[in-house]
Amino acid sequence: MAAVRKPELTMHKGMAGAAAEVAEAAPPAAPTAQDIQAELEARVKSALDEAMARAAPEIAEPAGWWNVYAIGPIQPIAVNGPLLPHQVIRVGETAFVGTILFLNPFLLVAPGMSAAQVLANFALPYEVRYQTGNVTSWSIGQADMNVVHLHNAPGLVPGTFAYVDVLAFTGLTPGLYEMNISARILGAAPPFVNAPQFAGYARAVADIDPDLFISGPPGMQFDVPIRFQVYP
Repeated sequence: MAAVRKPELTMHKGMAGAAAEVAEAAPPAAPTAQDIQAELEARVKSALDEAMARAAPEIAEPAGWWNVYAIGPIQPIAVNGPLLPHQVIRVGETAFVGTILFLNPFLLVAPGMSAAQVLANFALPYEVRYQTGNVTSWSIGQADMNVVHLHNAPGLVPGTFAYVDVLAFTGLTPGLYEMNISARILGAAPPFVNAPQFAGYARAVADIDPDLFISGPPGMQFDVPIRFQVYP
C-alpha cells in the first residue's frame, strides 16, 4: 500500500518556507561597536601579516617603538539612511571611530627581541582618549564623544602587536566637530608608575570618504583631527 502524506506535515513545511522568506526579507541588524572592532581587527591583521612577510626585521619601517592610527567616522550605510558620506551624520544616527595601537615588531632593541615583544611581554595596560569639540559653537562635544577607554584586564598581550579600540557615538547636537585621539601605554601595576610610560596621539587618520574632484580615492591624512558634521 502506498504511503499517505500527512497534511499537517505539508502545512508545516509550507509555513517553514514562508517564515524563511520573511526572515530573508527582514533588514539586517544594525552593527555594534563589537562588530566594527572585529572587522577592523581582521583588516589590521591581514595588513600586518603582509608587512611581516615582505620585510626583514632589520630593515623594515616604521622605526619607532609604537604608533597610533585612527579611522572614521564609520556608519552602516543603508537605503533609508545612514547615507554617504560617512563624515556627514544626521541627528539620531550612530557612528563609530576606530583607533589602532600598533607595536613595532620590526625594530630590534636587543638580540632576538623587538620593541613589540618588549612592550607586550610586560602585559602593560594602555588607554585611548577621545577628545571632541563642536567648533560651530566652540564648546566641548557631548559626553559620548569625550571618553577614555582603559584596557587593563587584559592590556597588552604577548605575541599580539596590533590593538583595535572602537568608540560609538550618536549625533545629538547639529554642528561641525573635530576629534583628536591620544593614547598612553601605562606602567605594570596600579597606579601605573612601575614602568616607563609612552604617550602619543593619532596623527594619521584614514579618511574612508572619497571626494569628487580634489583628493580622489579615500586615503590617509596627516596632522589633522577627525572632522565630521552632525545635521538636523
